Amino acid sequence: MSKDNIVIEVYAPRFRQVFFNMNITWLEKYFTVEPIHRKILANPEQHILSDGGEIFFALQNEEVIGTVAVKVEDDNTYELTKLAVTDAAQGKGVGKLLCQAVINFFQKKQGKFLFLETHTKLKPAMRIYEKLGFEIAKNPKGDIYAGTDCYMVWKPSHTEPAET
Repeated sequence: MSKDNIVIEVYAPRFRQVFFNMNITWLEKYFTVEPIHRKILANPEQHILSDGGEIFFALQNEEVIGTVAVKVEDDNTYELTKLAVTDAAQGKGVGKLLCQAVINFFQKKQGKFLFLETHTKLKPAMRIYEKLGFEIAKNPKGDIYAGTDCYMVWKPSHTEPAET
């Protein structure tokens, strides 16, 4: 997947620290870093990859400018999580490319339910999610993170065509 010299790559050990740093920076800027965040970000191999999830990275000129993860909840349920884009890359379609990578992954796995948790104050992210077919729904588990007030579920019938 490529757009304006942006390449999407999957997790490799060389990305471990940048995944941690980008997400901590984003959380510190917009919210509070909770213990659950540190636990997941410090060991993504155990908390995301070991259950069959994936982490995607947007690179431009070999520099990571964004990241997102897809976490497997069970055989049919997946969570889009840990989306972070550098300040310099925001507004350039990086978040949308990353989210589309998660949707493509989810579809290849033939998942049945894709959700995310976010905050409504993140207006650009909300627009991306809505354009890609996510709709606000009631969280069946209640709020997991203190920094979220919005639970969204992907509805494939409302999705824009996938970019190649």
